[in-house]
Amino acid sequence: MYESCSKEILGLLIDKYERTAAYREGVQPEKRIILNLYGKAKSDYPAYDIEDHTTRTTVNEAVIALSQRGLITFEWCRGEVNHILRRLWLNIDRVGEVYRLLGRTPARERVKEIIDELTVEIEAASADWIVSFYSDSAQHLRESLKCGSLLPETADTRRQLYHLLRVIDSGVFGSVSERVFSEKCFGDSKFFENHLKATLLSILRRYVSRELTDAELLRSVGISRYPEPLELRGSVIVNGSPMGVLSRGFCVYSDEVADIELSIPEITTITTIENRANFFAYQGAERELVVYHGGQYSPAKRQLFEKLAEAMPRDCVWRHWGDIDLGGFSMLLRLRREILPAVQPYRMSADELTRYSDFTQPIRQDYAEKLQALSGNDLLADCRDCLRYMCENRVRLEQEAMLT
Repeated sequence: MYESCSKEILGLLIDKYERTAAYREGVQPEKRIILNLYGKAKSDYPAYDIEDHTTRTTVNEAVIALSQRGLITFEWCRGEVNHILRRLWLNIDRVGEVYRLLGRTPARERVKEIIDELTVEIEAASADWIVSFYSDSAQHLRESLKCGSLLPETADTRRQLYHLLRVIDSGVFGSVSERVFSEKCFGDSKFFENHLKATLLSILRRYVSRELTDAELLRSVGISRYPEPLELRGSVIVNGSPMGVLSRGFCVYSDEVADIELSIPEITTITTIENRANFFAYQGAERELVVYHGGQYSPAKRQLFEKLAEAMPRDCVWRHWGDIDLGGFSMLLRLRREILPAVQPYRMSADELTRYSDFTQPIRQDYAEKLQALSGNDLLADCRDCLRYMCENRVRLEQEAMLT
């Protein structure tokens, strides 16, 4: 008990020391690193129960011993010398010895190691949301010397997360069920669910979408409970079979995409539509292919889009109709960056915002700042007037409003 009490006290002092601005800046703290034990100030060590003789004497003896080793300095309460401790503080010039005694790596050194890990992962990653997560985590570490809420503190769990995100980024498994993904990734069908699923969902909510459900978020990175249906409507030939005879459209399941051959010789326009209600309500032209886009697309849907882009006739035009909001333009940007630079926005202009002004929704300052940052991307140069209008008027519009 004596030894554990000593290490507990030193640990609390080091915790407090590493929380100081001086430590984060790498300079000597001007104020003492103090633990109040008893008196007017709130106790920093509630375990010091002066009414319990054994506890009090154990703590007193531990503090005296640490003081004799020169690691701390302490004060008794007035009139209670050798009886009740008032406070103690860390001897900064002996802090290195305290770290060695605790077997603890200083936070700055630990942070440097983690930032080095993140640098390696950033260089290996291709998905923007993964790069943003790692970059933000590194910045948070530099500023606070803490991992934050999303990056695991323990080295083993961080390595598991790095492995998970590398596998997702590679798309090596395509679209698979959660249990199969876990088995392939970790050799344990329940490991992902039990240890990393919640963390991954939190990352996806912050860096992909706050509006999608858990199932939609996981599907966007190729993990699903069941195969994902990919819905299309128009004159498409799939593995030699004409599908245009199905007036309401048809679907290809995510686990089939890799093996199908697509041909669209009669198509002059491809229109991807973000929201399901609009997909079903939209009346396409005779030689138009309409595709349900949904939220941020999954690896399987990306593969489908790539096959459509490759099969496009020379004069075919690809249009995307999404919400006039951050998500809608992010999806357009992604289509242009990953599938086809010539994808055109459809009904995603300031004119639509004016026309449906009664149905627009307000946006916050931080949301407007994200729109402003998005408008700086050269791939969205033709959308800047609309993005500017949204920022100046603080509005956005969901495409379902256009069905009114």
